[in-house]
Amino acid sequence: MSRKAIRAKLAEVRRPPWRLLITSVRADALALSTETNNALTRIFELLPHLGSLTIQTTTGDIRVTRDFASGYAAEVDRMLAEIFRNDPAVTGIVVPATGTAPEHTATHDNPYWSPDGKTLAAVDAALASGEITPQEAIDRIKAVSTRS
Repeated sequence: MSRKAIRAKLAEVRRPPWRLLITSVRADALALSTETNNALTRIFELLPHLGSLTIQTTTGDIRVTRDFASGYAAEVDRMLAEIFRNDPAVTGIVVPATGTAPEHTATHDNPYWSPDGKTLAAVDAALASGEITPQEAIDRIKAVSTRS
């Protein structure tokens, strides 16, 4: 098997749990090439702490961020809960501060990666059980987001 074929197979295996989200305020924004998209993806892989990039073009700025699939945060929360369940001697897992969130310690009683994890999980549960409408869920999530 050639090196190129091996790299292609490895790339399939190590696909990140996100994709690039490329936005611009202009309708006529420059469309980036596949090669540039691949390079940007690799930059985000190599610099996991990087929140976003701004690409300056002849037709205006383009913002590039990661777009995580729906349910990704819930999966992280499930993994944290599993760690606490499997290893009772673990008392906390510190999630470092980011540009948009303060440092937070997940615990047995609060196994969420986000300081607002418990609140957001309650909103999700209320929506799933029909206790609140989708609009009420959006309003509650926005309230949490603006409070943070």
